[in-house]
Amino acid sequence: MPYEPVIDADLELGDGRNLAYCIWGDPDGRPIFLFHGSPGSRVFAPNPFTTAEFGVRLITADRPGYGRSDPQPGRGILSWTADVEALAGSLGIQEFSVMGHSSGGPYALACADAMPDRVKYVALVSSVAPHGEPLQDPISDTQDRALTRLAWDDPAEAIRVIAESAAWLVETPERFLDLPRPEPDVRLLRDPAIRGLYVNAVREAVKQGIEAYALDGVLERRPWGFALVELATDVWIFQGEQDATVPPSEAERLSAALPGSHLRRFENAGHGLIVAHWAAILSELT
Repeated sequence: MPYEPVIDADLELGDGRNLAYCIWGDPDGRPIFLFHGSPGSRVFAPNPFTTAEFGVRLITADRPGYGRSDPQPGRGILSWTADVEALAGSLGIQEFSVMGHSSGGPYALACADAMPDRVKYVALVSSVAPHGEPLQDPISDTQDRALTRLAWDDPAEAIRVIAESAAWLVETPERFLDLPRPEPDVRLLRDPAIRGLYVNAVREAVKQGIEAYALDGVLERRPWGFALVELATDVWIFQGEQDATVPPSEAERLSAALPGSHLRRFENAGHGLIVAHWAAILSELT
Protein backbone atom coordinates (compact mmCIF):
# COMPACT_ATOMS: atom_id res chain seq x y z
CA MET A 1 0.00 0.00 0.00
CA PRO A 2 1.45 3.43 -0.95
CA TYR A 3 2.50 5.86 1.74
CA GLU A 4 -0.02 8.54 2.66
CA PRO A 5 1.01 12.19 3.23
CA VAL A 6 0.04 14.14 6.33
CA ILE A 7 -1.38 16.82 4.04
CA ASP A 8 -2.30 16.82 0.33
CA ALA A 9 -3.48 20.31 -0.55
CA ASP A 10 -3.56 23.13 -3.08
CA LEU A 11 -2.36 26.73 -2.99
CA GLU A 12 -3.65 29.48 -5.27
CA LEU A 13 -0.66 31.53 -6.38
CA GLY A 14 -0.63 35.27 -6.99
CA ASP A 15 -1.09 34.84 -10.76
CA GLY A 16 -4.10 32.57 -10.24
CA ARG A 17 -2.31 29.28 -10.93
CA ASN A 18 -2.88 26.26 -8.70
CA LEU A 19 0.10 24.69 -6.91
CA ALA A 20 -0.46 21.22 -5.45
CA TYR A 21 1.72 20.04 -2.58
CA CYS A 22 2.07 17.34 0.10
CA ILE A 23 3.62 17.26 3.56
CA TRP A 24 5.22 14.07 4.92
CA GLY A 25 6.87 13.01 8.16
CA ASP A 26 6.82 15.28 11.23
CA PRO A 27 4.39 18.18 10.56
CA ASP A 28 6.28 20.26 13.13
CA GLY A 29 9.77 19.16 12.06
CA ARG A 30 12.61 20.90 10.26
CA PRO A 31 11.32 21.84 6.79
CA ILE A 32 12.93 20.34 3.70
CA PHE A 33 11.44 20.88 0.25
CA LEU A 34 11.97 17.86 -2.02
CA PHE A 35 11.73 18.57 -5.76
CA HIS A 36 10.76 15.54 -7.83
CA GLY A 37 12.49 14.18 -10.91
CA SER A 38 10.83 13.78 -14.28
CA PRO A 39 8.50 12.12 -14.73
CA GLY A 40 7.60 12.70 -11.08
CA SER A 41 5.12 14.44 -8.85
CA ARG A 42 4.29 15.53 -5.32
CA VAL A 43 3.26 11.97 -4.34
CA PHE A 44 6.87 10.76 -4.68
CA ALA A 45 8.39 10.71 -1.20
CA PRO A 46 10.65 8.17 0.53
CA ASN A 47 9.50 6.38 3.69
CA PRO A 48 7.64 9.04 5.72
CA PHE A 49 8.09 7.07 8.95
CA THR A 50 11.85 7.43 8.55
CA THR A 51 11.32 11.11 7.74
CA ALA A 52 9.39 11.56 10.99
CA GLU A 53 12.04 9.70 13.00
CA PHE A 54 14.61 12.26 11.89
CA GLY A 55 12.32 15.14 12.85
CA VAL A 56 11.88 16.33 9.27
CA ARG A 57 8.84 17.93 7.68
CA LEU A 58 9.21 16.97 4.02
CA ILE A 59 7.33 19.17 1.56
CA THR A 60 6.81 18.02 -2.02
CA ALA A 61 5.08 19.94 -4.80
CA ASP A 62 4.05 19.38 -8.40
CA ARG A 63 6.01 21.63 -10.72
CA PRO A 64 3.83 23.51 -13.25
CA GLY A 65 2.06 21.11 -15.60
CA TYR A 66 2.62 18.05 -13.40
CA GLY A 67 -0.08 16.44 -11.26
CA ARG A 68 -2.56 19.07 -10.07
CA SER A 69 -0.34 22.13 -10.62
CA ASP A 70 -1.40 24.39 -13.47
CA PRO A 71 1.00 24.90 -16.38
CA GLN A 72 3.06 28.09 -16.48
CA PRO A 73 3.65 29.26 -20.07
CA GLY A 74 7.22 30.39 -20.70
CA ARG A 75 8.56 29.06 -17.41
CA GLY A 76 12.26 28.53 -16.79
CA ILE A 77 14.20 26.87 -14.00
CA LEU A 78 14.43 30.08 -11.97
CA SER A 79 10.67 30.61 -12.32
CA TRP A 80 10.15 27.80 -9.81
CA THR A 81 11.72 29.80 -7.01
CA ALA A 82 8.77 32.22 -6.79
CA ASP A 83 6.37 29.27 -6.39
CA VAL A 84 8.52 27.83 -3.61
CA GLU A 85 8.73 31.19 -1.89
CA ALA A 86 4.93 31.52 -2.03
CA LEU A 87 4.42 28.00 -0.68
CA ALA A 88 6.91 28.55 2.15
CA GLY A 89 5.14 31.80 3.02
CA SER A 90 1.74 30.12 3.09
CA LEU A 91 3.11 27.51 5.49
CA GLY A 92 4.73 30.12 7.73
CA ILE A 93 8.24 28.86 6.97
CA GLN A 94 11.03 31.44 6.98
CA GLU A 95 14.16 29.24 6.72
CA PHE A 96 14.24 25.88 4.98
CA SER A 97 16.44 23.47 3.07
CA VAL A 98 15.90 22.13 -0.43
CA MET A 99 16.55 18.73 -1.98
CA GLY A 100 16.48 17.90 -5.67
CA HIS A 101 16.15 14.37 -7.00
CA SER A 102 17.37 13.69 -10.54
CA SER A 103 15.83 16.40 -12.78
CA GLY A 104 14.75 18.23 -9.61
CA GLY A 105 18.38 19.12 -8.87
CA PRO A 106 18.51 22.30 -11.00
CA TYR A 107 15.38 23.60 -9.26
CA ALA A 108 16.94 23.07 -5.82
CA LEU A 109 20.09 24.93 -6.84
CA ALA A 110 17.96 27.73 -8.32
CA CYS A 111 16.35 28.26 -4.90
CA ALA A 112 19.77 28.64 -3.30
CA ASP A 113 20.65 31.22 -5.95
CA ALA A 114 17.40 33.17 -5.60
CA MET A 115 16.96 32.92 -1.80
CA PRO A 116 20.44 32.64 -0.26
CA ASP A 117 19.27 34.10 3.05
CA ARG A 118 16.43 31.58 3.41
CA VAL A 119 17.88 28.32 2.07
CA LYS A 120 20.02 26.66 4.77
CA TYR A 121 21.47 23.92 2.57
CA VAL A 122 20.94 22.07 -0.70
CA ALA A 123 20.93 18.28 -1.11
CA LEU A 124 21.31 16.83 -4.60
CA VAL A 125 20.38 13.16 -4.94
CA SER A 126 21.22 11.47 -8.26
CA SER A 127 21.02 14.94 -9.79
CA VAL A 128 21.63 15.98 -13.36
CA ALA A 129 24.46 18.46 -14.00
CA PRO A 130 24.55 21.39 -16.43
CA HIS A 131 25.26 20.21 -19.99
CA GLY A 132 27.35 23.17 -21.07
CA GLU A 133 28.00 24.00 -24.73
CA PRO A 134 26.58 21.10 -26.77
CA LEU A 135 29.67 20.61 -28.94
CA GLN A 136 32.26 21.26 -26.21
CA ASP A 137 30.90 19.14 -23.38
CA PRO A 138 31.74 15.43 -23.85
CA ILE A 139 28.35 13.88 -23.19
CA SER A 140 28.69 10.12 -23.29
CA ASP A 141 25.55 9.38 -25.29
CA THR A 142 25.61 10.52 -28.95
CA GLN A 143 21.80 10.67 -29.15
CA ASP A 144 21.68 12.78 -25.99
CA ARG A 145 24.32 15.12 -27.44
CA ALA A 146 22.12 15.61 -30.51
CA LEU A 147 19.09 16.32 -28.30
CA THR A 148 21.11 18.87 -26.32
CA ARG A 149 22.13 20.63 -29.53
CA LEU A 150 18.47 20.69 -30.61
CA ALA A 151 17.42 22.08 -27.19
CA TRP A 152 19.85 24.97 -27.68
CA ASP A 153 19.01 25.62 -31.34
CA ASP A 154 15.27 24.95 -31.44
CA PRO A 155 13.69 24.44 -27.98
CA ALA A 156 10.16 24.06 -29.36
CA GLU A 157 11.24 21.27 -31.70
CA ALA A 158 13.18 19.58 -28.88
CA ILE A 159 10.04 19.65 -26.73
CA ARG A 160 8.09 18.06 -29.59
CA VAL A 161 10.70 15.32 -30.06
CA ILE A 162 10.78 14.43 -26.35
CA ALA A 163 6.98 14.49 -26.06
CA GLU A 164 6.59 12.26 -29.10
CA SER A 165 9.13 9.72 -27.84
CA ALA A 166 7.56 9.57 -24.36
CA ALA A 167 3.88 9.73 -25.34
CA TRP A 168 3.39 6.14 -24.13
CA LEU A 169 3.81 7.35 -20.54
CA VAL A 170 0.30 8.79 -20.54
CA GLU A 171 -1.42 5.52 -21.47
CA THR A 172 0.88 3.02 -19.75
CA PRO A 173 2.89 4.79 -17.01
CA GLU A 174 3.71 1.44 -15.37
CA ARG A 175 5.93 0.64 -18.39
CA PHE A 176 8.37 3.21 -17.01
CA LEU A 177 9.37 0.68 -14.35
CA ASP A 178 10.08 -2.02 -16.92
CA LEU A 179 12.83 -0.08 -18.69
CA PRO A 180 16.33 -1.62 -18.38
CA ARG A 181 17.85 -0.86 -14.98
CA PRO A 182 20.96 -1.84 -13.00
CA GLU A 183 20.63 -4.64 -10.47
CA PRO A 184 20.27 -2.41 -7.36
CA ASP A 185 17.21 -0.75 -8.92
CA VAL A 186 15.78 -4.07 -10.10
CA ARG A 187 16.01 -5.40 -6.53
CA LEU A 188 14.43 -2.24 -5.14
CA LEU A 189 11.43 -2.46 -7.46
CA ARG A 190 10.68 -6.02 -6.38
CA ASP A 191 9.24 -4.51 -3.19
CA PRO A 192 5.52 -4.02 -3.93
CA ALA A 193 5.31 -0.89 -1.76
CA ILE A 194 8.23 0.79 -3.53
CA ARG A 195 6.98 -0.26 -6.94
CA GLY A 196 3.60 1.23 -6.05
CA LEU A 197 5.30 4.46 -4.96
CA TYR A 198 6.96 4.88 -8.35
CA VAL A 199 3.89 3.89 -10.37
CA ASN A 200 1.69 6.36 -8.47
CA ALA A 201 4.24 9.15 -8.87
CA VAL A 202 4.55 8.64 -12.62
CA ARG A 203 0.80 8.21 -13.14
CA GLU A 204 0.15 11.46 -11.27
CA ALA A 205 2.96 13.22 -13.16
CA VAL A 206 1.33 12.74 -16.57
CA LYS A 207 -2.31 13.40 -15.60
CA GLN A 208 -2.25 16.57 -17.72
CA GLY A 209 -0.18 15.03 -20.51
CA ILE A 210 3.51 14.86 -21.33
CA GLU A 211 4.27 18.55 -21.96
CA ALA A 212 5.77 19.35 -18.52
CA TYR A 213 8.06 16.31 -18.74
CA ALA A 214 9.21 17.33 -22.21
CA LEU A 215 9.80 20.92 -21.13
CA ASP A 216 11.92 19.80 -18.17
CA GLY A 217 14.02 17.72 -20.56
CA VAL A 218 14.75 20.82 -22.61
CA LEU A 219 15.28 23.26 -19.72
CA GLU A 220 17.88 21.07 -18.02
CA ARG A 221 19.85 20.84 -21.30
CA ARG A 222 19.93 24.62 -21.78
CA PRO A 223 21.67 27.26 -19.59
CA TRP A 224 20.03 27.23 -16.15
CA GLY A 225 20.16 31.00 -15.68
CA PHE A 226 22.64 31.15 -12.79
CA ALA A 227 26.28 30.25 -12.12
CA LEU A 228 26.96 27.29 -9.84
CA VAL A 229 30.38 28.65 -8.89
CA GLU A 230 28.71 31.70 -7.30
CA LEU A 231 26.48 29.71 -4.92
CA ALA A 232 27.57 30.16 -1.30
CA THR A 233 25.04 27.74 0.25
CA ASP A 234 26.34 24.40 1.53
CA VAL A 235 25.57 21.62 -0.97
CA TRP A 236 25.53 17.87 -0.29
CA ILE A 237 25.71 15.57 -3.32
CA PHE A 238 24.58 11.93 -3.03
CA GLN A 239 25.28 9.57 -5.92
CA GLY A 240 24.81 5.88 -6.62
CA GLU A 241 27.86 4.35 -8.30
CA GLN A 242 25.66 2.01 -10.37
CA ASP A 243 23.24 4.70 -11.54
CA ALA A 244 22.57 4.23 -15.27
CA THR A 245 20.01 7.06 -15.53
CA VAL A 246 22.25 9.83 -14.17
CA PRO A 247 25.81 8.43 -14.22
CA PRO A 248 28.39 9.16 -11.51
CA SER A 249 30.20 11.53 -13.87
CA GLU A 250 27.31 13.97 -13.36
CA ALA A 251 27.96 14.08 -9.61
CA GLU A 252 31.65 14.67 -10.27
CA ARG A 253 30.85 17.59 -12.56
CA LEU A 254 28.50 19.07 -9.96
CA SER A 255 31.09 18.66 -7.24
CA ALA A 256 33.76 20.36 -9.35
CA ALA A 257 31.44 23.27 -10.17
CA LEU A 258 30.19 23.85 -6.61
CA PRO A 259 32.86 25.23 -4.27
CA GLY A 260 32.91 23.52 -0.88
CA SER A 261 30.32 20.90 -1.81
CA HIS A 262 30.29 17.50 -0.09
CA LEU A 263 30.10 14.41 -2.32
CA ARG A 264 29.05 11.05 -0.88
CA ARG A 265 29.03 7.99 -3.12
CA PHE A 266 27.03 4.80 -2.52
CA GLU A 267 28.77 1.84 -4.11
CA ASN A 268 25.80 -0.53 -4.33
CA ALA A 269 23.08 1.94 -5.35
CA GLY A 270 21.45 2.95 -8.61
CA HIS A 271 19.00 5.74 -9.41
CA GLY A 272 16.74 4.55 -6.59
CA LEU A 273 19.32 5.76 -4.06
CA ILE A 274 16.90 8.26 -2.51
CA VAL A 275 14.50 5.45 -1.58
CA ALA A 276 17.02 2.71 -0.81
CA HIS A 277 19.24 4.86 1.43
CA TRP A 278 16.84 7.52 2.70
CA ALA A 279 17.88 7.04 6.35
CA ALA A 280 21.56 7.42 5.46
CA ILE A 281 20.84 10.63 3.52
CA LEU A 282 18.83 12.15 6.36
CA SER A 283 21.46 11.06 8.88
CA GLU A 284 24.10 12.95 6.90
CA LEU A 285 21.95 16.04 6.60
CA THR A 286 20.60 16.22 10.15
